[in-house]
Amino acid sequence: MRLPRIVAAALVPALLLPLSACTTTSAKCRNDTCTVAVKTNGSASTEILDQQVTFRDLVAGSVTVVHADDTRTIDLGQTAVVGPMTVTVTAAEPGRAELTISAERRGDGSGRSRSARD
Repeated sequence: MRLPRIVAAALVPALLLPLSACTTTSAKCRNDTCTVAVKTNGSASTEILDQQVTFRDLVAGSVTVVHADDTRTIDLGQTAVVGPMTVTVTAAEPGRAELTISAERRGDGSGRSRSARD
């Protein structure tokens, strides 16, 4: 009679494992810009453009992006600088987000890019 209890006790954690492990992050990068898709019910960390980035609080309309001590909640369609990256939220739903992340370009402060002629 104790065998079913032991089997049940062993199966419960195994059944809960897929629920806690439902985090995926994928990135497609070209040059210094990446399109990132995140699916998580909690938080997800990954390396993007040689930077460690954490995504959390994926809700309808916004995503929280963390790099080191820099934390920004970014609304859908908005862009923010997070650490050395520029982040744009292109989709934000509960548990799912898509973002465009690019390396923050720091130049001469004029807002224009420099060419070989400058």
